Parts: sequence; structure tokens; C-alpha cells
Amino acid sequence: MPQKLSAMRYIKNNKRRTSVLIVSLCLSFVLTYLTQFLLSTNSETFRTLFEYSPKKIQFVSLAGSSYGLDVDNLSTEELMPLYQAKRLELMEHLREQEGVKKVYYAEVLYGFVQPLVGGLNFEIPLIAKEELPVLLDHFGATLVEGRLPEQPGELVLDRDTVRNNDQYSLNGSFYTGTDLFQIVGIVDCDSYFGCGIPHPELPRTTMITILSEGIDDFGAILAEYGITVRENFDTIVDYQTCHQIYETEVLGSLRDSTTFIYLGIILLLSISLFIVYTTYLRDRRDEWCLYCSIGYSRQTIYFSILRELLFTFVTALLLGTVIIGISEFLLYLLMIAPAGLKCRFFSPQAVFEILSSYVLLFGLLQLPVRTALWKIRTIDAIEDDLY
Repeated sequence: MPQKLSAMRYIKNNKRRTSVLIVSLCLSFVLTYLTQFLLSTNSETFRTLFEYSPKKIQFVSLAGSSYGLDVDNLSTEELMPLYQAKRLELMEHLREQEGVKKVYYAEVLYGFVQPLVGGLNFEIPLIAKEELPVLLDHFGATLVEGRLPEQPGELVLDRDTVRNNDQYSLNGSFYTGTDLFQIVGIVDCDSYFGCGIPHPELPRTTMITILSEGIDDFGAILAEYGITVRENFDTIVDYQTCHQIYETEVLGSLRDSTTFIYLGIILLLSISLFIVYTTYLRDRRDEWCLYCSIGYSRQTIYFSILRELLFTFVTALLLGTVIIGISEFLLYLLMIAPAGLKCRFFSPQAVFEILSSYVLLFGLLQLPVRTALWKIRTIDAIEDDLY
């Protein structure tokens, strides 16, 4: 008597039941991964604003007291010349730093990017006309529509920012609530980006604006100059500061949301699969009794069931991978790219979580299998009970 049962024979003869299990597992895989994919539009969009842009451009705004000025005992007329002198000294100190290309004292507008959840402002420096090509080259931005700003009150924006905001368009207005600028050009850039020429009749917040490469922590440079950045008084936008905010506030919030969603999906899937599979095994008890009666061991039957489960799980993963690839392409083409958002197509963390959940589910399903096999009896034993 051969001691090997064919798992594929049962699968071919019970395509409907097997298909239900495959589809259930596949949909859970797809739902979990696509949830991570959609949430990545937030993390990757914010990553661009918090980690890519601050490596290219930095902003510093310091209170007079941070320069060591006695702001409490000086009048405005006395304070302003001293403040301007300290600021000029700091700008000269920054220009001497290795990696610093340009330092401006620039007016700043604020653009807005809105992912699927939340939103974030980003700085748009307003500088002299002749400096605009330098700034564009520093960001690797190329003009794709319109022209560069030539007159005060004109600016350019990157293509994704325009796509992300319905109120922005070529030759349209850039209105921030108090300022009205004209968008005269659209650039292609890896980051959310904008620049323009200041409007003399619309004075804006001014900040020390730095173009640099390879400098992450400007707080350390300010400390060399004897300045300690204070959170409630000073503003510094550099990689070190933005990276900390991104890790603690953005990724922390998304990680919590993702964990709850992931655990909810796994919990519902585990309960439903456990119930369905237990019922499914109960219907096969007579089949296993027959196998035992004709000489197959419980171990042989168990390994046959394991092969059935492995086929089901592997098929679900392969089918889910195909569905995810198609879904990601369509979502990016129809929803994400038109909204000017960034995303991550492949997430090792999501793959690890899904594979871990599959291992967990595979282990849980061993409980009803082992219980059902322990309860099966041969035909001879059943006849003995009848007599």
C-alpha cells in the first residue's frame, strides 16, 4: 500500500473550496499591502519636505536676545542697527563654512502640500532676479512651462505643487491670505519647490536663507558662533531639525495608525479563517476515516493536508503580488501622480508583516487540523461501537 497521498488530487476535485481559501488569503494580502501603499503617500511626501529639501536649502531666523542683545533695555531705534550688524556678521560667518554656496537675507512665502491625510507648508524664498538661475541649478530644477520671474511679485512653482493645489496654475495667482503673486512658470524638480522676486509693496517675513551641500546641523554651526537656538524664540529649518520632527511626529503617528489597521485586518482574518477552516475540516472527517481504514497513517494524512495548505498560501501570495502590482500602477496613474504626491512602491516592512501574519495563520490552522485528525476513527472501530 503506497503511503503517500496526493494533495493536488483533492485540490483539483474541490476547486470551489480551495478557491474560497485562496481568495480570502489573497484579499487580506492585497488589503494589507495597499493600505501601506496609500499611507506611504503621506510618509514619502513628508519625507521630501522634511529630509530632501532641508539638505538643499536652510532657513534661520533668530531673536535679538539670541544674538546677545539687551532687547529689554534698548529702544527699537537703538536695537535695529545692532540687530542688523549681528545678522550680517552671522551671514559672513556662514559664508565661510565649507559646503555653503550662497547666503541670502530673503523674504519668504509659504506654499502648501496636502497628502491624503494632513498637510504641510514649505518655504518659498524670494530673491533677486539674477540669483534665480543659481537657486534653480542648486535644486536641479528645469523650466518646463512658462518663463522665469522677471518682475517683482512673480514666482515659479514645481509641477507637483501645482498638481496638488487646484488654486495654482500657470499664469494664475498665488494667494496666501495677505499676498498676491503671479505664477509665471512651472519647473520640474525632485522636491516641492518655488522661488520668486519679492514685491516691494508686500513686505514679508525675512529669514537668512542658505544654499548648501553636505551640512546637516546648522545648530552646531550657530553654537560655534556663540548662539544657542531656543525653541520658542528662534526658527531653524535644517536637516537635523526636520529629520527629528519627521521621525517623531510623522512616522510615529503613521506607525501607530498602520499598526492598528494591520492588527485589525489580521484579527478579523484569523477569526474568519479559523471558523471557515474548522467547518471545512469537519466535512472531510469521513474521507480521513476511510484513508485510515485502508491503511494510511495519520501522519501521512497530516502531511497531505500541509501540502494542501502550502499550495493555498503560496498561490494566494503569488496571485496577490500580481493584483498589487496592477493596483499600484493604476492608483499611481489615476490618483497619486495627478495629485502631485510621492509614494513608495515596495515596502520591505509591509512584506515582512504580511509574511509574518501568514506564518501565524499557518500555525493557527494547525490546531483544528491536529484536533480533527486526533478524532478520526477507522471503519472497524466504528463497527465495534455499533455491536
